[in-house]
Amino acid sequence: MKSKKWLGKVAFAIFMVLAFSFQASAAGTKWRLQHSWGAAENHFFEHYAKIVNEMSAGKIQISVFADGELVNVEKLCDAVAAGTLEMGHTHPDYQMGTVPVGELESAPYLFGNLKEEMAAIYRYGLGDIYKEAFEKRYKIKVLGFQADDCGALMFTKEVNSLKDMKGMNINILDPYATFLHDLTGASSVYMGPEELYTSLSRNVIQGVEYGGAKAMYDMSLHEVTKSFLLPRHQIAYFPFYFINQRAWDKLPADQQAILVNAVQANTVYMAAFYAEKEQEALKTMVDNHGIKVTHLPEEDVKAITNKSVEWIKNDFSKRGPFCKKAADAVLKAMKDFGRIE
Repeated sequence: MKSKKWLGKVAFAIFMVLAFSFQASAAGTKWRLQHSWGAAENHFFEHYAKIVNEMSAGKIQISVFADGELVNVEKLCDAVAAGTLEMGHTHPDYQMGTVPVGELESAPYLFGNLKEEMAAIYRYGLGDIYKEAFEKRYKIKVLGFQADDCGALMFTKEVNSLKDMKGMNINILDPYATFLHDLTGASSVYMGPEELYTSLSRNVIQGVEYGGAKAMYDMSLHEVTKSFLLPRHQIAYFPFYFINQRAWDKLPADQQAILVNAVQANTVYMAAFYAEKEQEALKTMVDNHGIKVTHLPEEDVKAITNKSVEWIKNDFSKRGPFCKKAADAVLKAMKDFGRIE
């Protein structure tokens, strides 16, 4: 009698497990993805989620969260590695403290156009080097890198040369911050996006870079600045999508391929969006808000470019094997494209 009751309980337990598994399978895999940008940029990642959902016939469903909604940006890679959330999207230079090779993303004037930079990432091996470095450090699976927004500077006064930046405090990341200090004596700081408007209006900082014209217009920084500097020092930044390694390992090969290939489809959307909106935002700032577009002299751009190359050769390349590989890849690309001799 007892054995029959025991067998019945086992059978019921097995039935419940199978029923739960069937329901989970029918419902599809549901993941959370947090990126390191503001909520206004959610549409980029919702585009990625939509592609994945459609290509997987609903088997993979991704919910998108903005910077800080689930974890702080500096803890994003750790959180995905631990499985606290399943997916993430961030920039290499945001993690330069733990993955030194990431600082290369912020080096100015490395490439002349988007094709050159995409070649460096996809053909000269820079993306693979980043991927290996981040996967080794965090035990995550990097799905792919993508070119996105450009980088430019806006100022509270008209700036036509490096000399005009003397004595300024500029919101910008290293290594560009160090280059400007060496060339002009300008100091630097890096603060959260929510602090920039007030800091500019109160003259705490006199220069700012937070992406290109589109991003800075969306943050209303044109209301507290007077000039926009060309040429842009970053043709595009190149952030990456990543996933918890255990979640990745559980996926069948076809679903893994969907996650990877969707990054490239999303890249086209993102790059095209910024190409259109960058010009639109800059024109609006000039025509409707009195922002003046100024241009660095060619000799100043060359001086900054030389600083980047000098830093890559004599500093960055000596910080470890990944930095050496990345330095070699970028310098080879720059030489092939005629940026350096």
